[in-house]
Amino acid sequence: MDIKYLNLKRYIPQKDMPCVLAATLMGFLNHFLYQLSGGSAFAALFCPVNESVWEHLKLLFFPILFVTVVEYIKYRPEVIPFFYRRFLAAVCAMTATVTLFYTYTGIIGRNFLFMDITIFLFSILTAFYVDTRLRRRRIRNASQSAAFSLWCMVSLCFFVFTCFPPDIPLFFSASG
Repeated sequence: MDIKYLNLKRYIPQKDMPCVLAATLMGFLNHFLYQLSGGSAFAALFCPVNESVWEHLKLLFFPILFVTVVEYIKYRPEVIPFFYRRFLAAVCAMTATVTLFYTYTGIIGRNFLFMDITIFLFSILTAFYVDTRLRRRRIRNASQSAAFSLWCMVSLCFFVFTCFPPDIPLFFSASG
């Protein structure tokens, strides 16, 4: 496929591209931050501590959350729909990651770094595409406490399951 035919502007507005790039860059940097921090407990909360799929979902969730907070501070969109919409977008991105990773590794029998990076990039784009689609619709029946509670609950799950991972494949390290 010729790259000139991949017109992202059709799917994600130009004004959102800095957010896409920032989330992507933060995700790449977060991959190495725990190791570079010397195993800091604080870094462990937000960065992968092993090669499990669960830990690598942090590469999507926290950069999207950070970009969302920065974008809210800068532009002050309507708070409830904005945070709720971005939460749904982050969940869609994480779902895409899990689905694509387990599908291709289930078929092939192993993972490849190139495919994992491609899935990460696709998932970031998925998040901002979903956000764009939801922006066009009016979100009703969402409360401010629900929007923030969802972000907090998933963050808490990342924190708790980093310290106490359940004994299921999603939490197993691929390197161990």
